[in-house]
Amino acid sequence: MSSKSKILLTLLCIILFQTKELAQTPNFSGTWVLNFEKSAIEDKDKNLTRQIFEIIQSGDDFGLKIFHIYGDKKRKIGFRMLADGRTRRVKLLFKGKLERTEDGLQATMWRNNYLNMVHYKFGANQNELIADETYKGIPKNHHSIWVFDKQVVQ
Repeated sequence: MSSKSKILLTLLCIILFQTKELAQTPNFSGTWVLNFEKSAIEDKDKNLTRQIFEIIQSGDDFGLKIFHIYGDKKRKIGFRMLADGRTRRVKLLFKGKLERTEDGLQATMWRNNYLNMVHYKFGANQNELIADETYKGIPKNHHSIWVFDKQVVQ
């Protein structure tokens, strides 16, 4: 291979690598309300009347508060993760890692008795968030597509 070809190939590899590394992670910040009609939930809690995600994201720093609403009762769980692909203990709840994907973020969380993988991406537009969840563990395995609509601030 000629030296010009080697230089050209090297430059091409550098450009491709930088393009992938510098690609913007979609920003999912906002308040998202579960749309039961658009969702395909396999293991649905019959008492769940509403679910809200509050996401605060700055670059690879991803903060999530999940509100499970059962009539007048509200349960909240919240955690932060960094989209660098490293495994970390998240609070005392589980181990997890968050990774960038081509079209969003992949959260993988596990403990001794379960594995939960959720792929976050935009749907038809940036006012629709899809959480494609695969859960393996107790009480039973399931695959659900959770579709959230962005709540418009007035």
